Amino acid sequence: MSITNSTIGNPQYSRETESKIKRITENLKVAGQFWTSCKNATLANRLAYYKIPGISIAVINNGEIEWARGFGDKDVSTKEPVVQSTLFQAASISKVLTAIAFMKLKEMNEIDLDADVNLYLKSWKVPSNNGWQPKVTLRQLLSHTAGMTVSGFGGYSIKEARPKTIQILDGAWPANSLPVKVNIFPGTHARYSGGGFIVAQLVLEDKFKRPFNIIMDSLVMSPLNLKSSTFDQPISKSKLPLAATGYVLDYQPINGGCDIHPEMAATGLWTNPSELAKMIIEIQKAVQGRSGFISAKSVNEMLTQQNTDATGIGLGFWLYQDARGDSLLFTHAGGNDGFQSLFFGYKNLGKGVVVMINSSNDYELMYEVIRSVALENNWPDRFTREIKKYDIKDETLNAYEGKYVFDKTGEIIIKKAGNKLSLEIQSQAPFYLFAESDDQFSSEQLNIKVIFNKSGAKVEGMEIQQDGANSITAKRI
Repeated sequence: MSITNSTIGNPQYSRETESKIKRITENLKVAGQFWTSCKNATLANRLAYYKIPGISIAVINNGEIEWARGFGDKDVSTKEPVVQSTLFQAASISKVLTAIAFMKLKEMNEIDLDADVNLYLKSWKVPSNNGWQPKVTLRQLLSHTAGMTVSGFGGYSIKEARPKTIQILDGAWPANSLPVKVNIFPGTHARYSGGGFIVAQLVLEDKFKRPFNIIMDSLVMSPLNLKSSTFDQPISKSKLPLAATGYVLDYQPINGGCDIHPEMAATGLWTNPSELAKMIIEIQKAVQGRSGFISAKSVNEMLTQQNTDATGIGLGFWLYQDARGDSLLFTHAGGNDGFQSLFFGYKNLGKGVVVMINSSNDYELMYEVIRSVALENNWPDRFTREIKKYDIKDETLNAYEGKYVFDKTGEIIIKKAGNKLSLEIQSQAPFYLFAESDDQFSSEQLNIKVIFNKSGAKVEGMEIQQDGANSITAKRI
């Protein structure tokens, strides 16, 4: 299968860069079940496999956009190609730019992130709960720690009535989402809340007495020279020719080409990977004190974990896994009906990538592209969990044979089976474990890890991790 790679609207690069693009797009690393094996595939084949019409990619290297290009169809019916300037709905990545706007206001001493947000709200207040009035701060809203409800929003068709910001917050007609309120202690737990960002949206609208999209143009878009990006909902007639058509399922277009999202602060951004890459680069420059837009102090605050939970959430940004120091990665993903997007940027290494697609079929293609970029550009993180089988000694395998007990009556039987172990639990048929190290094993049949616990040479028990979490602890008998 060939892939549309238009030379009109897609810049051409040096021979060296074109070779890199070719290697990246023709050698996507596709995982087998549970990462027990990987194979290479082309971008064209993976687009067809996932039934995704088009994709746009921008790669950052050495602190600048190394290349940006569209592939596939912007619109299936017209066969108009995705090009560098094609606009996509960025969905929840909108939250990043919203957070940046508040950091700019903080720099200007116009906003206190730690003040009660009700001090800034004029046309609506965070509601009380049976007489108890929660105190919520902008810091909590921007880090999903405010205890606010409503995770995300479904959008509206072009023919539907659309709510104002206060109607969204109250869950009042014509809003199609529930009321936004506090129902757990603010500041104690991270829980994703698009609703909290609508509270932040109203803070700006009340402060400036202007629509959110106009405020964002002034605070963020114009200073960062994001000329094509917009929070306009619906998208303006002048930018509509740049907009990709969104698709679901088997190349089924969204009615009218896209849904409309008046929840702009949470999910209303239209942009392309090149302009999101500009934002990432500005963050990277600011860390080094080289940004004329935002200070190193502000950016470091945004890239500092604000919650006490395991998942790292900064202000607007998410922090990837346990990366620290030079390898700290900041990220965000977005998904509206018909569109998905994902970016990663290194705080200190001048590297990053943005991927956007005009389909809501599957996130995995974007990760396949990002893995290929990471491998080509020698990133510290490869986004691959490919398991390498380990040559384990027979006497080590023999030591694990026996019975293990959990929950008083649950029984696990481990037997040696050639160069593997077999595990039988309850009344299930045995399945096989292969070694990743002397004491850690994986399965080709299930998404588990088995870790044996030892005291010296004596095997005392095991832990079984299922789907990434410890769920069974068993003692040897």
